[in-house]
Amino acid sequence: MSTLIKRGKKWTATARLPDTFQGQAASKSISQTFAKKDAAKLWLSSTETAMKLGNWRDPRLEPKAYGPLGWPEKRFAEALDDYRIKVTPEKKGASQEAAMLQMFAREEFAQKRIRDLTVSDFVDFRDARNEAGKSASTIRNNLNTISAVYEWLIHEKSVDIANPIASLRKRRRGVPQPTGHRERRLFDGEEEAITKAIEGLSVDPTRRQWRALFPLLLDTGMRLGEAVSIECAWIRREYGFVCIPDSKNGTARHVALSDRAYAGLLDLTDGEPADSKVFRFTDWVAKDAWRNEIRVAAGCQDLRIHDLRHEALSRMAARGADLKTLMRQSGHKTVAVLMRYLNPTPAEQRSRLFPATEVEKPS
Repeated sequence: MSTLIKRGKKWTATARLPDTFQGQAASKSISQTFAKKDAAKLWLSSTETAMKLGNWRDPRLEPKAYGPLGWPEKRFAEALDDYRIKVTPEKKGASQEAAMLQMFAREEFAQKRIRDLTVSDFVDFRDARNEAGKSASTIRNNLNTISAVYEWLIHEKSVDIANPIASLRKRRRGVPQPTGHRERRLFDGEEEAITKAIEGLSVDPTRRQWRALFPLLLDTGMRLGEAVSIECAWIRREYGFVCIPDSKNGTARHVALSDRAYAGLLDLTDGEPADSKVFRFTDWVAKDAWRNEIRVAAGCQDLRIHDLRHEALSRMAARGADLKTLMRQSGHKTVAVLMRYLNPTPAEQRSRLFPATEVEKPS
């Protein structure tokens, strides 16, 4: 028996399934609340009629829809924007992911409705990125980020769709695999050339900060993002160390500093408030100066700023640092990841293998 009950200023209508109903339902009854009695009576009448005819469908069994048309009807660009606003800020490297998502929003696939997107749309995107000269790692990161947006829609928004990137991963060569890690080390004279190029920077505040930043990266193996995040108070707590309270792997890390790196940081903190940043530029500004000014002037255009992390850790390993010490310094959680950064030169390889052997070079 159906009921119509007034609760405060609203009306609650409850329709109950007849015994003859053969369809699926979440329960034997369903209720709906209305502001007006007439609206409640109209809903109750239409619902009961549909139940008796046997063509009533329980809305509680339908996939959840968000927005006036539901997520499947929206353009994928809207999902990218929502993800960028709600999820991305909680991540490490949020600025890089936000820029990537904004790039996706300009792509052709982003203008399609979510329900119309297929694996072929992302195959076309992958191939276009490859033709544009993007590396396998870059394309892989792009596809993984798109996959994360799909997983968010499926699990957080209850959208009844499949993840096309998951299907693409099952195909041979569907998602590009990295060809290997970089092993670029500094050649003889490059450190001096870079130091000279820094002295040639036209803007004095930038020049002064790079005098401290370059030895900091080269001697300690810190990530650029960690370096530019340092606050003055962090290096005043313990001589020869800086504590990064929230590193990339989500834990605090004590980084040992060389004497020249420590002196450079102290010079920049002189007279500055404890909570101020040591470096007054972002990692993006630092990368731009490195790419377009410093390495060009130094004549090493293929040297990336992240290669300094490889150089620093490789030098430490060549000096005999054990794996535990290196992992504590670098912040790596596994030996496998650390090993990608240890790239001995031929001379280092030979000296470590035959430290007491003196072999005269053939004339």
